[in-house]
Amino acid sequence: MSLDDLYNNIAGNLNLLDTLEGVIRGLFYGDMGYRFVIRRRTKDGAHSLEDCRAMLKERGVDTFWFGFDSQNMYFRVKNRQAKWAEYILLRAGVELLNPVFDNRNVVWASQPKHNDRPVPSWTQQAKKREEQRSQRRASSWLDKLLG
Repeated sequence: MSLDDLYNNIAGNLNLLDTLEGVIRGLFYGDMGYRFVIRRRTKDGAHSLEDCRAMLKERGVDTFWFGFDSQNMYFRVKNRQAKWAEYILLRAGVELLNPVFDNRNVVWASQPKHNDRPVPSWTQQAKKREEQRSQRRASSWLDKLLG
């Protein structure tokens, strides 16, 4: 084990600010989250922690409670978003070292790509609801004006 590896193992365990922030956010969410593990880029990992965070944030998944050791990087997502997050990461070719959250994601992510940028269903539903509300507001305003 190199001196750098030893330092990262010690520093990762003393990473109290990220741990504290993760616990606070977990309590705020009412959900301590599901932990994802990826290999460090310096240890032959293909994706960095920032790559994964950006991919997930772009698709509406919040990440928190970050950590590291000499070999791996760790982060959490809300349990209710873990299935979606796992699918996004597997689809992007991220090597996940944590236990599989949903076995179907492995199959789905390996299928031919129809759309490189999947959109979460809750976002589509939210857009439809907002459009319906806007239409109702516009029609009620028009009814009042003409009525």
